[in-house]
Amino acid sequence: MFDPKLYIRRKGRLSRAQARAIDELGAKYLLKAEQPIDAAATFGRKAPLMLEIGFGTGTALIAFAETNPHFNCLGMEVFEPSIGNTLKKIHARSLDNVRLVAGDARTALAKMIRKRSLSEVHIYFPDPWPKKRHHKRRLVNADFVDALASHLRAGGRLCLATDDAGYARSMLTFCDAHAQFINEHGHGQFAPHRGTRPETRFERRGLALGNEIFDLSYRRGDNRSERERRRQTD
Repeated sequence: MFDPKLYIRRKGRLSRAQARAIDELGAKYLLKAEQPIDAAATFGRKAPLMLEIGFGTGTALIAFAETNPHFNCLGMEVFEPSIGNTLKKIHARSLDNVRLVAGDARTALAKMIRKRSLSEVHIYFPDPWPKKRHHKRRLVNADFVDALASHLRAGGRLCLATDDAGYARSMLTFCDAHAQFINEHGHGQFAPHRGTRPETRFERRGLALGNEIFDLSYRRGDNRSERERRRQTD
């Protein structure tokens, strides 16, 4: 179960520019994690909603928003310097289809996002907590995968990536086992990643260390496809 003491908001060391971005741009782009979001009112339009959890430097979030202007994009992050930097990038590019949330994804997902309202969820290179005794702190576990399934609409996509082989196998196990998620590349298979998303800073660091990159891609089935999948696996 989720222990809130393990997932506190991380302030980090804010530069003056980062702090100024939060102060000056937060009113427009930064949402409160404790309040339910009315996406149509927040973005000023009805559109498919994409959520990126742990957007880091904002590379993937901004690239998706720029290449998919028909999407409303929501990014969640606990590290304040990352939030400050990403706010500056969003403002510089005049991206009206991006909003950010400062807070833990478990809490924010439960309090902010309506069930069946997300069209896509992206989780790229979450903290792998490599020591075995810390695995309970990993974001992607059975309970969280279940929460994601309840917030994705039928046909919605879940995309994940990591450079930690153990975490990759764990993600694959949890997602493949969930009745509502269909592996787009076949049960037990990872997804090709080259050219499907921008390379992130954490990915480059992993590659520099000689780590293999693992991507996963799932689609949330409707009730009919779920029943069919159960019949095939029984």
